[in-house]
Amino acid sequence: MPEWTLVPERKATSHVYYSMTKSLCGTCKTAVDAKIVIRHDAVYFEKFCPSHGRQECLVSSSAEWYLDCLTFLSEHRPPKRVMKEVKDGCPFDCGACSQHQQKVYLPVVPITSACNLDCPICYTINKNENAHMLGKEEFESILRHLAEDHDELDIINFTGGEPTLHPQLLDFLQMCRDAGIRRLTISTNGLKLLDESYVRKLAALDARIVLSLDTFDPAVDKIMLGANTVHTKLAVLDLLEKHDVATTILPAVAMGLNDRDIPQLFDLVLKRPNVRSLELHTLTFTGQGGVGFSRAARITIPDLHKRLEEATQGGLMWRDFVPSPLAHPHCYSICYILLIDGGFVPFARLMSRQKLYELLDDSLYIEPREKLETIFRDMIDDLWANPGRIPEGEAVLKTLKKLLHDMFPSDRPVSLLERQKISERVVKAIYIHSHMDEENFDVSRIMKCCVGVPAADGSNIPTCSYNVLYREKDPRFSSRAAPEGHKNVAPGVSPGLHSVAAPRLRGNHGTANHRSEVH
Repeated sequence: MPEWTLVPERKATSHVYYSMTKSLCGTCKTAVDAKIVIRHDAVYFEKFCPSHGRQECLVSSSAEWYLDCLTFLSEHRPPKRVMKEVKDGCPFDCGACSQHQQKVYLPVVPITSACNLDCPICYTINKNENAHMLGKEEFESILRHLAEDHDELDIINFTGGEPTLHPQLLDFLQMCRDAGIRRLTISTNGLKLLDESYVRKLAALDARIVLSLDTFDPAVDKIMLGANTVHTKLAVLDLLEKHDVATTILPAVAMGLNDRDIPQLFDLVLKRPNVRSLELHTLTFTGQGGVGFSRAARITIPDLHKRLEEATQGGLMWRDFVPSPLAHPHCYSICYILLIDGGFVPFARLMSRQKLYELLDDSLYIEPREKLETIFRDMIDDLWANPGRIPEGEAVLKTLKKLLHDMFPSDRPVSLLERQKISERVVKAIYIHSHMDEENFDVSRIMKCCVGVPAADGSNIPTCSYNVLYREKDPRFSSRAAPEGHKNVAPGVSPGLHSVAAPRLRGNHGTANHRSEVH
C-alpha cells in the first residue's frame, strides 16, 4: 500500500481582494490607488499615500448589496458641453471634462454662502462675512446654459448656505417656472419657514421643500446641528401641510446618533399627505464641519436598509431597493411604495426589480408617463390572473385601478403635472444617497455622477468633487480660499505636514445645508 502524506488544510484569508479604483488621501487629498477588499461580508478601501501612510475606510457594511448593485447596467449619456480636456486626471479636471460619462439630471445651485446655523456636521464650506449672493444675471446665464445642454430639464435644486436667506429666491423660482422647469426644490433648514406669508408665496409658485429634519431628540440635534431646532421644524411641517407644499424629509444620518430616528421619520412620511418622500443621506466627513466629526458616526447604505427593515418589521427589505440608472450603482438606493388600505406595498413586490429600474431610466424620480401606465396595466393583469401572488393583492388592485382611472381618464386629457400630483397622493419614495468624502472617494462614481453644480460660464462640477476639492478654493464661499497651486493638494495643507491620526478641527465660517433632493 502506498503511503500518503497529509497536506495541511489551507486556511482561508481574512479578506478577499475584489478590485481597484482611484481615490484620495484622507489628509492631503492627493490621488491614490484604492484596493477594494471584502472582509467579514463588508467592503473596504485600502489605500496608501507616500506622505501619510496606509489608510482604510468602510465603504459598505454588506458585500452582498455592493455586488448586487453592479448587476444593474445602464448606458452612458455624456454631457453635450465639454469645458475641460483631461490634464491632471479625474477628479482634478471637473467642468465637465471629456471623460465624464453622464450628463446632469439634477442641477444643484448654491445661491448664497450665508447661513443661520453653524452645524458640526456641515459638509461644505461657507462664510457669513461678506456673504456671497448669486446675482440675477448670473442665474439667467446658468438657466440659459442648462437649457442649451438639455432637451428637457424637469428639476432644479436651490441650496446654499441657507437658500431662504437670499432676497431674490422667489424671483429665481419664477424664472425657473418661466423657463418651463416643473420641479423646483429648495434644500433648507426651515428656520425661515416659520413665516407663514413666506410659505404662502412658496406654495403659490408650487415650490418643493427639502427639509433637513435630522432627529426628534433635542440632545442629538445639539450634537449634530449645534442648536435645538426640533420644535421649530415640527411647527414648519405643520405650516407646509396646511398650505399643501410638497415636502421631502432629508436627514443626514449618523451611526449611533440619529439612526434610531428612522422609524419615526418613516412614519411621518406615511402619515403626512404633503410629504412625498424620505431621503436618507449618509453622513459625510468633509467640509468645514464634517471633516472634524467623529468617524464612529460613519454609516453606509446597507445599514440604513437594516434600520428600515427593523422599523417596518420586514415591510421593507434591501431587495425592495434598486440603484439609479442615471448614476453610479453605489450612489443611490431607491424604493417606491404604494399606499393601500392598512399599509403599503413596495413596487419591487408588484413588479420585477428590473422593471422598477427601467421606470427610473429617464429621470431621477418616476414620472407618470406612458411607460408607467403600461407597466401598471401589466401589473393589474398579472394580479387578476394570480390573485394569491401577494397577500395584499385585492387592496393593491383596488388602489391601482382608481389611480389609473384618475391619471388617465377616458373623457379628457390630463397634463403631466396634474398626473404627477394625483400619483403622489398614493405613491411615496425612499431615496438613500451616499455622498462621498476624501476617505471613501471613488473616481468611478464621480465619472458617472448626474448631480452637478452649474456656474454662469457653463461649467458643471459633480457635487462630491465640488464639496471635497473645489469649494474650498472658491472665494465666493471660502474665506480661506488658497491661491492657485497644485490641484492635488488641499488649500493650506502641505504633503507630509499632518499625520492621518492628527485631529482636524471644524472651521467657523458659517454653514451650508447642502443636501439635494430628487423626489
